[in-house]
Amino acid sequence: GGSIARANTARKVVEGGVAVMGHVGLTPQAISVIGGFRAQGRTAARARELLDEALRLQDAGVFCIVLECVPSNVAEAITDTLEVPTIGIGAGGSTSG
Repeated sequence: GGSIARANTARKVVEGGVAVMGHVGLTPQAISVIGGFRAQGRTAARARELLDEALRLQDAGVFCIVLECVPSNVAEAITDTLEVPTIGIGAGGSTSG
């Protein structure tokens, strides 16, 4: 995810010279917290949160962002907003790859 804490961690890793790929939407390590494998970003508020997370990760210096289990219209909006490419997993065909 692109929480403030995770974005700060990504920034420190990038500053250390390591390439980092971001990941927003369904993050398998958080399955027990979010209550199972569920699509993310189905409400306008949650879609905005995903966009904010992706922008935070981009600002942290990631080279790419995976959008997982996100509605295709949300993935398209995020992809259109970002400067870094996106990779979709269950996110429709409007991501960068």
